[in-house]
Amino acid sequence: MKNFIVSGGSTGIGRAVIESLINQGNAVINLDIKPPQTPFGGETFIKIDLADYKAVKEKITLNTHYDGLFLNVGIHRSGSIFSQSLQEIETVLNTNLLSNIAVLKALENNFNENASIVFNGSDQCFVGKPNSFAYGLTKGAIAQMTKSLALDLVKKKIRVNTVCPSTTETPLYRQAIERYAKQENIPLQQVEQSEAAEIPLGRVASTQEVADVVLFLLSDASRFMTGSLVPVDGGYTAK
Repeated sequence: MKNFIVSGGSTGIGRAVIESLINQGNAVINLDIKPPQTPFGGETFIKIDLADYKAVKEKITLNTHYDGLFLNVGIHRSGSIFSQSLQEIETVLNTNLLSNIAVLKALENNFNENASIVFNGSDQCFVGKPNSFAYGLTKGAIAQMTKSLALDLVKKKIRVNTVCPSTTETPLYRQAIERYAKQENIPLQQVEQSEAAEIPLGRVASTQEVADVVLFLLSDASRFMTGSLVPVDGGYTAK
């Protein structure tokens, strides 16, 4: 049995990763602001504001050493640098970026040798999108963190990689398209079709399809990979 931590593991991709890890016989700590609707045996839930470094330091069990960490927590807010307030931008930065830094600093001395750290990035690690200033900013930063952190941790034999999904059927995605449909006064089905049409494979990803790649990156099967940004995007960034 191995020990893992997943941030933002109560829904979406994080939930799929936790379920898969537990099905493999591992123990998992789930760090999230909201509890999961269906807890799994072998899962420890810690309610926490991940952008609060003091809380992270206090609540994570630091007498345990971990074999893997999936930094998954994230939010999306549509808008350009001009349409979003500084407060809105700060909220996205704190949740998507600073929370990862807080968790990493808290766990600095608590990884086993050959541990694997995986960020949840985005296709926006590679490309820009309109009305996605704050979100894209955080994902571009995660791409850079992946590379610099991988080089900093190579002496400790800790690997760092990032999974970069395109649009995925998560609660975050569902909320975003429902908000957009309402805002633009267009049918939700039209928004769904438009999103799917952007992907060369003709559909959005499932959470399990992304989770499968995360599991690969957390496992010894990817032992010669570090500093990598791995697209799981149905061909979106190949266009």
